[in-house]
Formats: sequence, structure tokens, C-alpha cells
Amino acid sequence: MRKTMKSSRSKSNSVWLLALTFLVGVGSTSAVYWLFIAPSNSQTTNVVVQIPGDESGNAATRENVATNESLSSTEPRVDTVRNLDDLDEVKGAFKRDLALRQLLADSNETQVVELFAQSQELSSSSQGEVQMAIVQRLAYLNPKLALSSVLELNPQYYPGQFVSSIFREWAHSDLDEAIAHVRTIDEDWKDSAVRSILHERKDLSESTIRAIARDLGSERIAIGIITERNLKDAMEDPEKAWNELAIELQDDFEHRWSIARVATAWVEKSGMSVLDQIDRSLTNADARQLVISQVLQSVAVTDPRSAFKYALNMDQDQWNSITLDVAGVWARSDPQSALAAASEIEKSSLRSRWEDMVAVTWADKRPHEVVNGIDALPAHVWPHAIGTAMFKISRDSPKEAASLVASLESEVTKSAAASSVAIAWIHQDHKATLDWILNEPAIEELKPRLLGEIMFALVGIDPELAMNTALAQPIEEDETGMGRSLEFSVISSLAYSNVDKAVEFLPMVRQGPAKLRSYKAVMRGLIHEGDVDEAFGLVQQVPESDRTDCYMTLASAWANSDPEGVLNSMSRLPSKEVKSRAASVLVSNNRYHKRLTDEQIGKAREFLTDDDAKSLEGEEAQTY
Repeated sequence: MRKTMKSSRSKSNSVWLLALTFLVGVGSTSAVYWLFIAPSNSQTTNVVVQIPGDESGNAATRENVATNESLSSTEPRVDTVRNLDDLDEVKGAFKRDLALRQLLADSNETQVVELFAQSQELSSSSQGEVQMAIVQRLAYLNPKLALSSVLELNPQYYPGQFVSSIFREWAHSDLDEAIAHVRTIDEDWKDSAVRSILHERKDLSESTIRAIARDLGSERIAIGIITERNLKDAMEDPEKAWNELAIELQDDFEHRWSIARVATAWVEKSGMSVLDQIDRSLTNADARQLVISQVLQSVAVTDPRSAFKYALNMDQDQWNSITLDVAGVWARSDPQSALAAASEIEKSSLRSRWEDMVAVTWADKRPHEVVNGIDALPAHVWPHAIGTAMFKISRDSPKEAASLVASLESEVTKSAAASSVAIAWIHQDHKATLDWILNEPAIEELKPRLLGEIMFALVGIDPELAMNTALAQPIEEDETGMGRSLEFSVISSLAYSNVDKAVEFLPMVRQGPAKLRSYKAVMRGLIHEGDVDEAFGLVQQVPESDRTDCYMTLASAWANSDPEGVLNSMSRLPSKEVKSRAASVLVSNNRYHKRLTDEQIGKAREFLTDDDAKSLEGEEAQTY
């Protein structure tokens, strides 16, 4: 049972981060995709391509697209992927997404529901984007079922983006039913649903938008959407729009991007001379920061020097963020000139940050230029610049990046470059990455650090290989004088992602400080999963001299995870010192997160030793 709960929780934790990435990348195109993709079960795909500029009506037909690929490849064709497991065999993010969309387009409602159930077992690295695509398809077929399926996810972690996606589809298929179902969802997601419906239905009149939002208790959302419409309509006269609408909206966070667009349009029409007027009229500091930054970034595209001079002379540029935004834009078009402009910056700290921003932007835009010319850049930017450049190259050609690392002479640049290559490559081909780190003579001295940097990712991909690799490395002394072993990195990573595997690996950990630290990490993981009994059982496996230390760890973790549980089971803790540790955590935590009543806190204080009670009194005195 614990294993099932752990799997569900860890996967739900990761969904919201990955789903957001997917929405930005491909989510907005889903509606168009479902309209035009043609379900097909055939083994041949005929693609008709209209030649640009050919108005004669002639078209080039390319037959058997899939079979034109290497016949010796075992990689499944996009149109033959029949389940989620097959997706792992498709190489390339674009083709995997295409294959997933084709699979979903070929699936009926029942099959899509089955795919959603299967997606719960996917690794965290791919689960979010796959689930989002499935939910979008299900929302197209049956939005009510899509919503109920999504709501079965852990409500503490599932993202509002799923809800938004469903109601965007629903707003077109059955507006009345979509509105009715907004009333049934949790308040946390209600605004997302209302906003999605009203944004999607651009054909609705202002009065209808207001009526819908008022009926759902979200009239402020309707006001915001109508205001955005008015701003867009008024853009032909940006000065008038600024004076009549934008200034009044500056205190409303939702509209700051809109008024920034008005300000940008005004400057584009009337020139930099109006920027002072814009600046003076903004009394909200946060709005001013955003608006002026957006305007100057727009100016920097065509006249970076003017934007640079204006930003440099601003008195209210908090943390010089506007100036650095200009540096980033300038570096994309003319990095050499942007770097030379640093000599005009008197303040040394800002000059250094400007150079770093330019170098990193340059490296991201033109990585090979930076690698080949790194010696010409200021020495303090080398690590960031070379790291960014090598990461960018590694995403397309990791073997090329690895060969470039070997050619670098400076230890500073080689170290930063090797780290970037390892971190980028491990997610593409973990075995090749590991082979490079272990066997490349040029990075022999960097091997211990590089193994440490990739170990967390390797554990997620292949925990057995990670553990075997760790055990094959020598135990090294760290700065504390304690033995540092990579197997502790493996165990501590697994303790929260796959605690059963961590328990399995525990006996393999070599003797030394890492052994005890590994046991304590797994105990915390077990407590986090709610398996207190097994955590107590692990304490009995360590030498008696270390058990008090382990009980202290267990007590703290238990008090953090389940305050009532530990308070009601203090008798399980073996000594007054361990009980006092648990009580200290309960009292201290409850000052910030009220999870226990005053009566329960009073009971917890009864277990405090005199020393711990005095310590808490000191903390409370500082707090108040």
C-alpha cells in the first residue's frame, strides 16, 4: 500500500512543473491540431506539400514518408505507435509529440481514458506533458469526464493548467454546460476556469461577459478582460489610451503587461521624448519597473545605445534590473558592441554584471563564437559564458561538445564546460555520458565532481547503474574530514523518490560516516511516506552507539510530518531527550503553521527538557 501511495504522490508533485512547460510549448496549438489531424491506421502516410510561391496549383506528393527512413532502424514509425510505452522508442521531442497526438487522434473516448490511467505510471520526466495532451484530447471528446479524471489527482499538487485547458475546449463545445460545471469545482480553480472560458470566447459581447462572470461571482475577471479589449482597440492612439485608461490600471497587477504595451506603442509612435512623461505618471513602483523595462527592451531592438543611456541614468532602477534587461537585448543583436559599452559604466559591480549578462546571452545565441573566442572575454565571465555555450551545443551534439571540452586549456573553462556537457548529455544518453566521465583522460581530475553532479539524474533514469557506479568509486575525504561516498547521494535521492529501492540498497553502503547518514536519510523518507514502523525497524539495524542519533532524526522527521501522530505516540520514543526533540519541533513549528491546538501544545511542552525549554523561550522572545 505504501508503495502505491508513494508513487502517486511523487508523480503528482512533478506534474504541475512539467505541465506548465508543455502549455507554453505546444498547449496553445492543440485546438488547431485536433481539427486538422487525420486519424489513420494505415502503414503508409501520403503528405501533400504545396511548394511556396507556386500558384499554379501543382503540389509535390511525398509517399511512404515513414518507410523512407532507414529500413534497418527499429524505431517505431509515428503512425504505428499504439501505446504509451512505444513513445520511449521514438527519437526526438517533436516526433514523440507528433506520435502522441496521432495516437490520441486515433483513440476513442474509452481508449483515451485508458491512456490517462496508464500515464499515472510514467516517469516524472515525461508524465506532465503526456497527461496534458491526453486531457486536452479527452476534453475535446468529453469535457465532463476529463474534469472528473483530473480532479482525481492529488488536489494539493495538480495544476490549474489542466482545469484551464478543459474549460477552453468546453467553452466552444457547450458554453452553458461549462458555466454550470464551474460552480462544482474547488474555489482554488474557479478563477482559472472562468478566465479560460471568457478569454476563449472572444465572440461574446461585453454585456454577456459581465453577466456570465457576475453569475459565477467573478465579475472582476470580466472587468479585466473588457479593459484589455478596450486597451487593444485604443492602440491606434496610444497617448489617449495611456492618459484615459493605462494610468488608472497601474495598481492592478493583471493589467500591467497591457499598459506596458500601450507605453511601448506610444514610444514607437512619438519617440523616446515621451518616456519621461510615462515614467513620471507611474506612481506604483512595481508598475513603473515593469513598464519602463518593457519599453526600453523594445527600443533596444532597433536603438540599443539610446536604451542603454536612458537605463544607465535612471534613479529608480531597483537592482539595475532594467539596465541588465537592455544588455540582454543588445547582446542578441550585436554582442561585441554591447560588451564594449561596459567601459562606459562607472560602477564596477554593475559593469561586471553587464559583462556577465552580455557574455551569457552571446553564448546562448552563438555558442561556437564564444567557445572559440573565450580568451577575448573578461576572465570573470568565463565560467558562465563557457557553461552556457557548451550546454547549448550539448543539446544538439553532445559528442561535439565533449570533444570541445578536451580542447580547452584553462582549467576554469574546462571545469565549467565539462559540467554543462554532463548535465545536458545525461538526459539524452546516460550510458554515453557515464562512459565519457569515467574514461575521458582530459577530464580525469574532474571525474569525482562530475559524477556527483549527474548522480541525481542517473538515479532517476537507472538506479541500479547509479548504485553500481557509486560503489566502484573510492571513498574520498571531504572538507569536514568525513568520508564522502557517492552511494550516499544515491540513497538520499531514492529516499524520497523510491524509498523501497533505497531500503533495498542500504546494505550495500560501505562502512563509514556515509553508512549512518544513509540510514538516517531512509528513515526520513519512510516517515515522509507514513511508514513509521519500518523507520523504527531500521534503527535496530544500526550499531547501538548510533541509535540515539537515529532516534533524534526519526523524532524530528515524525514531528514535522505528523504532529498529532507523534504527540499521541510519545511512549514509542526511547528516552526523555528524544521525546524532548520531538516536542521542540512541535512547539517551534506550530508558531508558523497552526497544526496543533493550544491544549496539544501544552501537552507537548510537558516533554521538554529544561535545556530545550530555555532554548525555545529564547527563540520565542526573538520572534516577538
